[in-house]
Amino acid sequence: MCKFANVLKSKGIKKGDRISIYMPMVPELAIVMLACTRIGAIHSIVFGGFSADALKGRINDSSCKMLITANVSLRSGKHIKLKEIADEALKSAPSVQSVVVVKVTDDPCAMQSGKG
Repeated sequence: MCKFANVLKSKGIKKGDRISIYMPMVPELAIVMLACTRIGAIHSIVFGGFSADALKGRINDSSCKMLITANVSLRSGKHIKLKEIADEALKSAPSVQSVVVVKVTDDPCAMQSGKG
């Protein structure tokens, strides 16, 4: 948790900054939430089953500076590509400056320089 808090600080996150968390129920979710709390960042947890439009709305409503997501979510044996959904939402989310992607499985996901 302390190591991830340092990662957030290295990405320019400081006390009072807002972060959206769009992840499945994995152990890293608790680590991310606690790291945000440790440095005083406000975190908004978005249910991993929401659509790109729902995610975009929540990011824009709170003017989040960062999005933390996962490459996939495993639900009922299906692989839901959270990173692709997040990429779609980020097309209309100008406040997000950086994206952190947690690798849940070895499923490939498209990574881009800059936002994600």
